[in-house]
Amino acid sequence: INAVRNNSKGMLMQKAAKGFFLVHAFSLVSVAAVFYWMIFHHYFEYSYVWEYSSRSLPVKYIISCFWAGQEGSFLVWAICQAILGVILVFIAKEWENHVMTIISLSQVFVTSMMLGIHLGSLKIGGSPFLFLRETMASIQGTIFEHPDYLTTLTDGNGLNPLLENIWMTIHPPILFLGYALALVPFAYAIAAMFRKEYFSWIRIALPWTLLSATVLGAGILLGGAWAYVSLTFGGFWSWDPVENSSLVPWLTLIASFHFLIIARKQQYALLTSYIFICLSYVLVL
Repeated sequence: INAVRNNSKGMLMQKAAKGFFLVHAFSLVSVAAVFYWMIFHHYFEYSYVWEYSSRSLPVKYIISCFWAGQEGSFLVWAICQAILGVILVFIAKEWENHVMTIISLSQVFVTSMMLGIHLGSLKIGGSPFLFLRETMASIQGTIFEHPDYLTTLTDGNGLNPLLENIWMTIHPPILFLGYALALVPFAYAIAAMFRKEYFSWIRIALPWTLLSATVLGAGILLGGAWAYVSLTFGGFWSWDPVENSSLVPWLTLIASFHFLIIARKQQYALLTSYIFICLSYVLVL
């Protein structure tokens, strides 16, 4: 009887956890919808909208205003991870509990970058919904002293001219999707340790590792195309720190994929597979 009760309680908690994660994913998508509404309708009283958009921008560049700043980029990353989490909720089966625990913990980290909470001198993340007046040390002697300041706030600062490029409309979301995909094989690797199933995860992680490397590689190529057109690097690739920071996890993902293939037949590659899978996600962070 106790075993049945415990099993029933466990299933109830699992269903509740599923529901909470689905609500979390829906909430992130809703936040993104509100965020786009603010940008497209030129709510310049918000700092992020004023800083990265203007009325003169074409629609294709207004779209890229979403990820022009750090807060918007983290939101894209969080949404990508949330969508992958929703997929895994329905396909992970017996791995669900352990894998979704890792996914959820990663979501806690990424979404904390958008909280904008101040605890004394400690600042946790930066909110994309700050008002422009809240970003100023003092509003004395500024338009924000007047209750009708919105009537004079008619346009925004606009997007950085270097970002007004078609590649910047598609490069960042693909890059962040590649980053998010790197979480999946990492989650399976950690879950395998908890479950003490050191080989069965390889078959599941292989396609996710290849998909992550492929998408991240595509994002890097698109970023290189943007750099070639917009920047003064003098070439497609110039070992810029930002370029390198996306290339290195791609290299470790490719190495992970090869080690996973070997580990299916040769046990000696198992430890190296774990190391490179974990290293890839650490480098993404």
